Amino acid sequence: MKKEILFLLVAIFLVSNVSALNEGYCVTAEVSDISPSSIGVDEEFTIGIQIENCGAKIPEYVSFELLNPPTDIEIKEPLVRNISNLNYGNSERFITYHMKTTDDAQPGTHIIKTRLSYGEEKYSLINDYEISFNVIGEKAELSIASLKTEPVLPTEEETVELTLRIENTGDGTAKSVSIYADHSFKGLKQSFIGALDSDEDGPAVLTFIVDKEGEFEIPVTISYKDDFGENEITTIVNISVLKKKSNLGGIFFSILIIAVLGWGVYYFIKTKKSKDKIIHQLLRGETKEEIKKIKVPEIKENRRENRKDKEKKERRKKEFLKKYKK
Repeated sequence: MKKEILFLLVAIFLVSNVSALNEGYCVTAEVSDISPSSIGVDEEFTIGIQIENCGAKIPEYVSFELLNPPTDIEIKEPLVRNISNLNYGNSERFITYHMKTTDDAQPGTHIIKTRLSYGEEKYSLINDYEISFNVIGEKAELSIASLKTEPVLPTEEETVELTLRIENTGDGTAKSVSIYADHSFKGLKQSFIGALDSDEDGPAVLTFIVDKEGEFEIPVTISYKDDFGENEITTIVNISVLKKKSNLGGIFFSILIIAVLGWGVYYFIKTKKSKDKIIHQLLRGETKEEIKKIKVPEIKENRRENRKDKEKKERRKKEFLKKYKK
């Protein structure tokens, strides 16, 4: 019972003192300026705070504090600022915070909670405020401006180079731009471009081997970041692969050339041997009649045999006619 009475008396004492403190002290904080008024991503800006003594008493101390600022805002000054020289009624002080949005700051309204503390060493008054400002973002818009294949009409088993030109038609910068093509061939499926500013384009090159013929629809995903966060665009590209050409004609032509060359070499060697034989016979002193008996070339021998066959047939025919007349 005694403890409860003691606690009540202490509470009454504190309330009476705080009430008396409130009657004598008055300090306010107000945002006086945000510059520039339009804050972009990865941009510096300043916030001005006006501290004013609106009470009859002079506070022994005044402090202004930023409470748990957003992580995508960098603040150069200390979060707690001590205010002095509010030594008369209606006196004012201005403090400035230099800030900067990070390169991945989220567009939209940002709120920073603040606290104003003032009074005497033993007794403090606290007023909580909020500072709000908007971060304006710029959106990137990516699309496939053109595509080409090298070769233009690939055939089976060929290596194909697919080039996709990616264009940014938006107002913001596209960062970490990458392209993924979900094809079924052996080779590269992903290509990285980097950053694309507004109205800028860049190539994404994918190399792979087409192992079958036909018409193919390839899903393509474009991934990038802008002021509004991570984005993905999915589209379809088409490529045609022709059937592998047959090489039978080339093989037949090659065999024919080899056969002609082989026959030419054979004929040349045979003719040369025959000529060499004639020269050797002349050197040994043989007569022209003996040399004529040499079968050079073999074609002449065939002609003689054909002529002899004809002569034999003529003789048989004449003998038959003679017998018939008798």
